[in-house]
Amino acid sequence: MSKYYSIRTKLIAFMLIATTLPLLASISMSFIQTKTALREQAVAENKRLIYQASTNLNNYVDNVARASLAVYSDPNFLRNLAKIPGDYRAVAEVYTTLQTIRSAVPDVFQLYLHSFAANQSTLIMSPFPKREERKQAYSDALHGKTGGESPDIWVESAHMSHTYGFKAASADDPARTVITLHRVIKDVPSTERLGVLAIDLNMNTIAAICSRLYDPEKEQIYVVDGQNQIIYQGRSEVSGTDQLRQEASRELDAARTGTGTSSTAAGHFEQEHSMYVYQQMGSTFADWTIIKQIPNETLYARATTLTWNNAMIAIAALLLVIVATLFISIRITGPLKQLMRYMNQIQAGRLHVDIRLKSQDEIGVLARHFRDMMDTVNNLILREYRLEIANKTNQLKALQAQIHPHFLYNTLQSIGTLALQHQGQRVYVLLSSLSKMLRYSMRDQTRVTLREEAEHARLYLELQQERFGDRLEVQLDFAEDTLRTELPRMTLQPLIENYFKHGADIQPGKGFIRISSRRTSDHWIEIQLENNGPPIPEEKLSEIQGWLSLIHTSSGLAAQDSDPSESIGLRNVMRRLQLNSPPEHTAMLEISNLEPHGVMIKLNIYAGE
Repeated sequence: MSKYYSIRTKLIAFMLIATTLPLLASISMSFIQTKTALREQAVAENKRLIYQASTNLNNYVDNVARASLAVYSDPNFLRNLAKIPGDYRAVAEVYTTLQTIRSAVPDVFQLYLHSFAANQSTLIMSPFPKREERKQAYSDALHGKTGGESPDIWVESAHMSHTYGFKAASADDPARTVITLHRVIKDVPSTERLGVLAIDLNMNTIAAICSRLYDPEKEQIYVVDGQNQIIYQGRSEVSGTDQLRQEASRELDAARTGTGTSSTAAGHFEQEHSMYVYQQMGSTFADWTIIKQIPNETLYARATTLTWNNAMIAIAALLLVIVATLFISIRITGPLKQLMRYMNQIQAGRLHVDIRLKSQDEIGVLARHFRDMMDTVNNLILREYRLEIANKTNQLKALQAQIHPHFLYNTLQSIGTLALQHQGQRVYVLLSSLSKMLRYSMRDQTRVTLREEAEHARLYLELQQERFGDRLEVQLDFAEDTLRTELPRMTLQPLIENYFKHGADIQPGKGFIRISSRRTSDHWIEIQLENNGPPIPEEKLSEIQGWLSLIHTSSGLAAQDSDPSESIGLRNVMRRLQLNSPPEHTAMLEISNLEPHGVMIKLNIYAGE
């Protein structure tokens, strides 16, 4: 029966639909209402903040304007303008007044003064002023605003500083962004112009005031003038600046038109996935507007967090509904589902499942009959399985027995050669080593640890070193985390013997054997044997690699029974590895030639969970 038609599936689907739809509707409505509330709250809070900042900027500009009135507070300043440059006392008094203005405003970068009466320009940027005679003021200090109806004082928007026509003190002095307050100096109460004063101001105070209005990582702040040119901009980058200026200009014009006055305008608008809150300053000579941009992701961050919290609560509620539904469904369909699980386990190969159903209804009777049937089947399978195990055990012992004659022949020949060359005490030591090896090879255990197998290989190579002397170099490098891995007994020695059988006696020069192990993953290790003997002929190597590939892909041992009698060591190793490996984790053996000569054997063994 398909799971889509089961009672449990239908019950769960009904409960989920009945619970999910109201929860989703509630979360959606809560998110919309929260967004609206946060939007109104953010607009109100930011309007208050920006209004306070506009007041501070107004006060700042007014303070600079009041500081510039020092030219009228000093009764001698206007007379001194006509005396310079001939009167050095007048020059000093004018310099003192300018320094007073500079000291009254902390952000003054430089001051420029031009006297129309004396045709002299003065620039104060450092403690030492610069002066030179000029027939007219530097043009950028006036900007065409000295006409008959132009204001006596105005603020020039942000621009790069310059030296008003004077030679720079240093070519390395970089220009900086400044705003400039211009004041026309008149011989009050008449309208005769005596000079013009320009005060260049750093952006430090403006930046300090604006920095308290926004988070540089998430928001943006602008101060723009009446022509929508940016005076100050925060650090973060925001796209759509041109559209922002145009939209702000339209909003400000609409605000002025709606009120019918030029008083300060404030408001907000949405554009480019952001909220913009603006406030116009009330200064008569600095037509500035502060605009703050708040991205929607920042504006509605709390709403998003609240929605996620509601979603977590909804998920918890859904889980509770699922648990309750499962509990009810188990009470109704539990015995039938349990019997189906037993059947699935038996189908997967677990034939000894303990079937226990205590219900007294028809399902319970069916389960008991099914259990009796499985007991009968298991008894039949058990007899066949024991026969198969006995056959495999006999086959394994036969494979191990093939190794012993080959091993004894090579070893006894080596010890015989040593007995002719050395005294009896040394022969006794070697025979002791041989006895340990024989005792190891005759153990009843079919599986040993790599630590034991490595020790057995060391004893064997020690005997061979006695035979070959300085002509044989041995390196053993077994990683500590591989030594507990189990493998069939007498796995390494047949692989090592191939070198002494096929290459040690005919090889010129010094022989070399290296055996190492390492862990390639959590569940596999690699054992590598290298020697510098003669390479295997290509035809023979292809043959060996062919039947190794056949062994790796074969599901049983039948593919190996018809192999020729050559490469006994390799075949025995692979057969024993296949008998002792889980079917899904069969060991792999690779053999290849090394350049310029030598043979390398790699053995990959499953190390268990």
